[in-house]
Amino acid sequence: MVLDFVKEHLHPSSPLTILLVMSVGVAGLLVRPSSRWPRRLLVAVVAGYWFISTSVGAALLVAGLGRGFGSVHSREEARGAEAVVVLGGGAATFSGGGQVVGVLTSQSILRALEGARVAKLIGARLVVASGGEPRPELQLKPESEMLSAVLVAAGVPADRVVEESASKTTRDQARSIPALLRERGIGQFVLVTSRVHMGRSLALFRAQGIHPVPSVAAMRSEHLPRPSPILPDMASLVSSDEALYDYMAWIYYWWKGWLRAPTS
Repeated sequence: MVLDFVKEHLHPSSPLTILLVMSVGVAGLLVRPSSRWPRRLLVAVVAGYWFISTSVGAALLVAGLGRGFGSVHSREEARGAEAVVVLGGGAATFSGGGQVVGVLTSQSILRALEGARVAKLIGARLVVASGGEPRPELQLKPESEMLSAVLVAAGVPADRVVEESASKTTRDQARSIPALLRERGIGQFVLVTSRVHMGRSLALFRAQGIHPVPSVAAMRSEHLPRPSPILPDMASLVSSDEALYDYMAWIYYWWKGWLRAPTS
């Protein structure tokens, strides 16, 4: 419960986080109006948010996680892979009138589009859409169902798409997907996720003795104009938010020992 609260509310773009940090500064000004630290805190918060909300700030944060990862652009680069695995990046569901509609986040859609591109490039005989319901009380449909719909809409034959809907975390995906592929006689595969998520995902698969070929999805839709390097924009804040989350996830997964191969 505590971890769910932290993941949902205590991240940079969360209104609660912004209000909490600003409240500390404002309270400091009220309690100690002559002190410098409240003013310094507020200036640091404004400067920090300005930085992570710009394309330059987001690029620097993403670079720390995604350096060295690229996309597959030929069959040779796929190293004989017969399948593509797309890891979901979040979704939301809405209910009303007895109906439920699911919507992927922009990062999930971009991952699905990259997965479809790679699948068509290498002639993959299987595409795995992976993602369950991390919080069933909030997400009423598995993410895999929504990913599958985008993959098919992007040109992947429906009979080649398999949904993996049991996983709730990246660790779950790394533990369940290899068995799913082995059951279908598939060894090597291309792993598709975002640039900030790729390093941790590969580490988790490698801890299981699996070495997929990475292909990173774009962080921003290619039709959008290039953002200003110094003016804040929401897409850059979202990218920074995801990067900061993954830095924390790296620490948490390392602390839990999940990035190491299990001992026999």
